[in-house]
Amino acid sequence: PMRIAPLFETREDLQNAPKVMDRVFKAKVYHERISGFHEVMLGYSDSSKDAGKFASLWELHVAMEKLLAVGKEHGVKLNFFHGRGGSIGRGGGPLHLSLTSQPAGSIDNAYRITVQGEQINAFFASDEVSIQTLQSFTGLILEHSLAPPPLPTPAQRELMQSLADQSAKCFQQIIYHSAGGAFAKYFHQASPSGELGTLNLGSRPAKRKAQGGIETLRAIPWVFAWTQMRLHLPVWLGGGDALRAMEANGDMPKLQAMYKEWPFFTGLIDLIELELSKADATIAEYYDKELCTGTLLDLGKELRTKLGEAIEVFLKVSGRAEPIADQPFTKQSFQMRQPYLYPLHVIQCEALKQSRAADPTATDEPSKKRLRALSDTIIVSIQGISAGMQNTG
Repeated sequence: PMRIAPLFETREDLQNAPKVMDRVFKAKVYHERISGFHEVMLGYSDSSKDAGKFASLWELHVAMEKLLAVGKEHGVKLNFFHGRGGSIGRGGGPLHLSLTSQPAGSIDNAYRITVQGEQINAFFASDEVSIQTLQSFTGLILEHSLAPPPLPTPAQRELMQSLADQSAKCFQQIIYHSAGGAFAKYFHQASPSGELGTLNLGSRPAKRKAQGGIETLRAIPWVFAWTQMRLHLPVWLGGGDALRAMEANGDMPKLQAMYKEWPFFTGLIDLIELELSKADATIAEYYDKELCTGTLLDLGKELRTKLGEAIEVFLKVSGRAEPIADQPFTKQSFQMRQPYLYPLHVIQCEALKQSRAADPTATDEPSKKRLRALSDTIIVSIQGISAGMQNTG
């Protein structure tokens, strides 16, 4: 029979998932057909784009707990199908952080996951790499099945729910409710988001609808565009504000203790800190000055300030002096790629500026040739920066 896997992706979807599956399992004919087994697909991309990383991962954690309880009540074994992308903003990241932070019982001798984009090459580039990948998955699945991580205490659960709610509120206010749609204007001016939609770099259109704002943009170009201009906003926005609010309330010792004691929160902080290590406010400012105008420059400055504040508060929670200070090889690897990234950013900015200033309706051959050359330059710069960052989105 066909493998049915309903997909729950936005924050609201994840919150409603247990009720939906409970109704499905109550249907006698359906329950008889599934023979006590069912898959449920969980989306990481849209939940993160909808409410931010903190709220996304927490709602996924809670949804898995509740879905397991629903399955147990109806005598159905659930296997979760994880729709992860390559970047941390879309559910990617180091395997051990992704798997060990999942709730007890959510990995029961099986694990299904999407592998896409640059991850295909990273996981299966050769026989040797493929074997190493499968060995890593096998070891982590066995570890999680035999010695699952502890579930949060009531106090940790309450604290995490507060963080998720606060972060989602801040994230959505800035992105979806900015005055006069200023944020959407900034995003499209400061990043190559519009150009990504015209390039043959993905399996699907950049937007779900031809018209509409950021809400219609797919998660891949959303993350990809921020990666190109090095602000990495989808990962840390909202989370930094929520942690700062907790700190102002005197809860930093609780956050530090939770980081040491609860694998889920450890993984969450470490994943975001890994992405913060690649952010560069200086490069983001360069994009702003080259591509933005008017009050959008002020918005860019505000976001870069928030980036600095986020880095500071995340380091306070983890107790490190700088991002990924305990991962010298990862840090050194990225530092070795940095000198090649700087000129690519400059080239990309100049090509974007000239391309946007050009007349797209020009029919004379020199103008058309120049536009093609600029488009090729943008493509090469995007691919080069993507290779240097080692994720596309």
